[in-house]
Amino acid sequence: MADGAVIRELRQEDAAAVAAIELAVNPHQIATAASIWHRARRPIEREQRREWVVDVDGEIAASGYAGFEWAVPTHGKGRFWLGVHPDRRGQGLGDALYEQASEYLRARGAWRLRTWVDDDPDGTRFLEQRGFVCRGFDVVSTLELGGAELPEPSVPVVPLGEVRDRVDDLYAICAAGEIDMPGDEPETELSLEGWMQDDFGAPDLSNEGSFVALDGDRPVALAFLTIDPARRLAYNLMTATLPGFRRQGLGLAVKTAAARWAAANGYERIVTENESTNAGMRAINDRLGYRPLYDQTSWILQWESAPSESR
Repeated sequence: MADGAVIRELRQEDAAAVAAIELAVNPHQIATAASIWHRARRPIEREQRREWVVDVDGEIAASGYAGFEWAVPTHGKGRFWLGVHPDRRGQGLGDALYEQASEYLRARGAWRLRTWVDDDPDGTRFLEQRGFVCRGFDVVSTLELGGAELPEPSVPVVPLGEVRDRVDDLYAICAAGEIDMPGDEPETELSLEGWMQDDFGAPDLSNEGSFVALDGDRPVALAFLTIDPARRLAYNLMTATLPGFRRQGLGLAVKTAAARWAAANGYERIVTENESTNAGMRAINDRLGYRPLYDQTSWILQWESAPSESR
């Protein structure tokens, strides 16, 4: 590792520098000091999350985190992400962070590791050299709002802020959506407390730009939108509909409402990501005018066989 470089725990005063690194690696995301610190401090016990930075003579040159997939039933599925500022690559910082993250997870029972690469050839080579195998991808798409033709929602919708106190109903929608999300294991262990600390507690979640469809006064579909006003960028955090209300156009309606709000409030584009086999949501994106931007690849390194039973 470079002379003068030290790996240490993330501090609150590091959050802005970490956000800058994440945006230097991938500018197509929401990364603010507030969101970085929220992510680091959320107390989800099953996640066992830790975050580190590489401090080089007082400059934050790289960052990383490690934890466990906390919403699935099988114990030991570790995940991590590392980011090295492009100007600081080739100095061994990523190697040192990877060793820190992988040792941390293995010591706590991880039998496999998972991470993601966002259109970064350096990241792909890094993982291939360590024996990781690509196991699928998400399609990252963008909706350019300037000149976009966005129809009125086909059903009545309300901003999230008007029903934010309906926590149990909103959680039920998100939990149903997560269970049905394509993946190697459904997120059946998503808890109300964990969800409130995760998506629902995100500091960039917009009360005005997120929308909910109602059946009477009951929330039955939602589209959560996180925002970065300074960069005029929005991100589709979650779109979901209760199973009994699907195929009625509610997902399209709430996502359309979010896009119309963003366009009316000076946002230039919305970014979203969907598993490549999620045909339903990708069809909604196509109808609204989203266009593919890049593929976010998922990479797995398996040390041992999966546990014989979930814990």
